[in-house]
Amino acid sequence: MPYRGSDVWQVPLSRDFMPHFEQVNGRQNLYVDGRPFTVLAAEIPWWDLIYGRYKQTETAYDYLYPAAVKIGLNALKVPVKWSMIEPEKGIYDFSYVDHARDMAEKHHLKLVLNWFGHYASGDGTIYASLTGNLYAPMYIVEDEATYPRAVDGNGVVHHNAASYDYEPIIEREIAAFRAFMQHIKQVDSETHTIVMIQVENEIAVFGVDRKNPKMWRDHSPAANKRFADHGFSDDLTFSAWDLSYNWIRRITDAGAEIYAIPFFHNYVGGKIADWMVGGAPGEDVHTYLQNCPHISFIGVNSYFCAEWRPDNSCAQESEASVGELREPLIRYQVGRNLPAVTEINSGATPLTSRYAFIAVGEFGVPIFAPWALTVSYPESDQPYVLSDGSLANGAFALRDTYSSLSKALPQISYYATTDKLKVFMSRSPGQRFSATENVNGFPVTVSGRNNGQAIVVHPAAHEFLVVGYRVSAAFKDPIFQWPTMRKLRVQKVYWAGDHWVGDGEPEYYVDQTNTTLDVDLDTPQAVLIFW
Repeated sequence: MPYRGSDVWQVPLSRDFMPHFEQVNGRQNLYVDGRPFTVLAAEIPWWDLIYGRYKQTETAYDYLYPAAVKIGLNALKVPVKWSMIEPEKGIYDFSYVDHARDMAEKHHLKLVLNWFGHYASGDGTIYASLTGNLYAPMYIVEDEATYPRAVDGNGVVHHNAASYDYEPIIEREIAAFRAFMQHIKQVDSETHTIVMIQVENEIAVFGVDRKNPKMWRDHSPAANKRFADHGFSDDLTFSAWDLSYNWIRRITDAGAEIYAIPFFHNYVGGKIADWMVGGAPGEDVHTYLQNCPHISFIGVNSYFCAEWRPDNSCAQESEASVGELREPLIRYQVGRNLPAVTEINSGATPLTSRYAFIAVGEFGVPIFAPWALTVSYPESDQPYVLSDGSLANGAFALRDTYSSLSKALPQISYYATTDKLKVFMSRSPGQRFSATENVNGFPVTVSGRNNGQAIVVHPAAHEFLVVGYRVSAAFKDPIFQWPTMRKLRVQKVYWAGDHWVGDGEPEYYVDQTNTTLDVDLDTPQAVLIFW
């Protein structure tokens, strides 16, 4: 009979089955269906969903859902463009939302929906093209008189960047977002397939030209009046306050009034001012969390590259050390914010899989999500999923990582950030390593090879959990000799709702001379050890 474990493995449940955050073990934890949940996801694209042919192109990404299952994802991040939701003013169409939800349920995946009414990763924020990169509806794009555009510091009007200092566009987006959340409540309030909403993408005024002070704020007449009326003298400070208080606060307040599942932002990893956490004008964690009570957290889009080209592609892959991987998450520990990884390198790099163990184990992130399944960034031409649906490049490393974490995700989530959990890996990619760490008062030595890594959890007494792959873990105790070693139990397991289930035979041996237990985790697995 598989070992059910002592009470230390029974993580607290919630009576609230809606997706929500709850204070548990000294910090906010994401709960879904009454159980702790960590989103292990990747994003899918949006540009093959073509304006004017949204119905015909609705199935463009269907092949990515079974691929996501093969990689071991428990959720997909799915962009939903405002232009799809409201093709004509006041007329709503939720067919793509319903289709994505149906596909997710068919493949036993959760969804994080990305509301794209504003996309600041390119030139312009409401459209980059008028086909697959149209974010705001065409009636907004075509009517500059009713929905004025942002003006840069040189007085140039940017037709593809909306001004959020005029009421008509904010009122229309609030109406559309309310309708969007009303529909989600109607179709999903019992099944909870949709667990979180990302509201907008990488907030900025004009888009990707973030280094140019002339584009640090909107200089339209309405914006200039608000700037003066509220006594601002700094463009960056104004952008953060204006965009958060006058725009995002109102959208998220309206959405939460309808259906209060978690909302979050994602920011560009980087900074353009020493005091600002974020890499674009308007991105400031403290200001957004202060002004937007219904934003649960602000995640970092953290890309590592040793050398960037002028076109923002990566010329030389980064070999970020463990310390470098931790740095963005530490920087985002601002006030009530929960560190989260909402985008990260995709491709063949081992960096992403290493980062997942640190982010989930050490920081307890609610979401970890590389961008994207079919696009490798910042390295190019290394997608996780090929056009025929087969896996390639870094998909196999990500599968090792996600599949091992998934075997004990509630326990890892619960004990993350505490001294009862330690992450073990090499300091830099590819190195062999051996490290001894004190895990809740007990020294554990983990050795690894070929980018192997482990999480060791020691909640109490002689109860241990080791999760990982391509590592061995050593424990030393007087019990590891005859006859007391008969008390030892080593079991390969996975967590099934409220108990452990056997998952095959573990590999281990006892060195009685040195009273040492060695457990070998070659392939992704979770091993329970107790005596």
